Amino acid sequence: MPPPADTIETAVPHTALAAGSAPVMAPPMVAAPPPRVSDAERWKVFEDLGLGRPAADPQQTQKMLVNTYRALGFAVLTIIVVVLIGYIATSVFYFVSDSWIQPMAVSASDERVLALQAQVAEQENVRDRMAAELAHADRYIAVQQDYQAEFAAAIRADLEGRRNALDRARSLAHQYGSARRKVERNNAAFANASKKRMAQEYAAGLIDRSEMLSGKYQVAQITTSNLSLAERQAEYETRAADLEAEANALDAILTEKGGDGALSYDVLKIKQEYALQRLETAKAIENRKALQAGLARQDAILDGLRQSPWLRAIDDGASVAFVPYGNLHNVKAGTPLYACKLEMIICHRVGKVLEVLPGEVSFKHPHREKMLRGQMVEVELSDGAAAEQDTLFVGGRPLLI
Repeated sequence: MPPPADTIETAVPHTALAAGSAPVMAPPMVAAPPPRVSDAERWKVFEDLGLGRPAADPQQTQKMLVNTYRALGFAVLTIIVVVLIGYIATSVFYFVSDSWIQPMAVSASDERVLALQAQVAEQENVRDRMAAELAHADRYIAVQQDYQAEFAAAIRADLEGRRNALDRARSLAHQYGSARRKVERNNAAFANASKKRMAQEYAAGLIDRSEMLSGKYQVAQITTSNLSLAERQAEYETRAADLEAEANALDAILTEKGGDGALSYDVLKIKQEYALQRLETAKAIENRKALQAGLARQDAILDGLRQSPWLRAIDDGASVAFVPYGNLHNVKAGTPLYACKLEMIICHRVGKVLEVLPGEVSFKHPHREKMLRGQMVEVELSDGAAAEQDTLFVGGRPLLI
């Protein structure tokens, strides 16, 4: 049987061999490629026999899985690298940026708000007690001053009465002195005349010894009356001296001038009571001044507590944000605010700064485990969702995007 056409070799003629030369190998016969059979024709015989197509080639399945794992690993690695680069870029940005602020929503149940409200309530209670004590001190001072005014009026009336009594005592003493001298002269003349007459009558025998002794007794009674007049005059003069001393003492009490003379017991009691009342009034006035100063200090404490940004945010319903001291120089009233997507890109304006609030606060850094010190600012937001952002930017877009 002749060989097939695809296996026919090209013969080399023997004449081509030169005498004495080495034989030349004939080139190999090249087989023609088999005809291409479609996948359906290839497995038609199996399907006709009811066997169906065989299972997939395990090598192909493994290859497909390896390619899939490689693509997935590359995708995950790409995501990790992108996230890492984004994290590093964000950290570097917030390390060097000084234009960010941190908005916050303050609720009535916040522990800082509750602590401040408790302090305000405690200080208000202290202030109310001080105000009540101040009102009582005012009433007490008013009562004491009224009493002292009436007490001084009573002293003036007593002084006026004592001066009138002094004038009367002096007048009576003067009258008694004048009458006494007249009576003494008359009594002396009467006594001398009586003694002379009784001596003449006794010598003439007109009266006996008993009548003479009775006449002398009458003369002695006249002398006794002279002593009574002198004693009465001395009493009025002593009374006048006492009244003068008491009047001078009462006048010294009213004019607050000291005196060297001894005071009577009654006037000393009046002076003591008046001095005690003045001391009580002075003490009440000093206490009132202390309460007024304390009340002013308490009002300052309450004003400081009420100005706290936490309480202002609750009472006024204001939106607030935290600004670290390092970024505070960029924050002024009216400075525009921007919110960004993807941390610091694709930004748009969302409001402005209204006021920098007094007082220091502490807050955690939005991207680092670090506590920062700074102040709060009141902001006006046109976009309510901006209050939910981690950070806002002041003055402009951080990356001009």
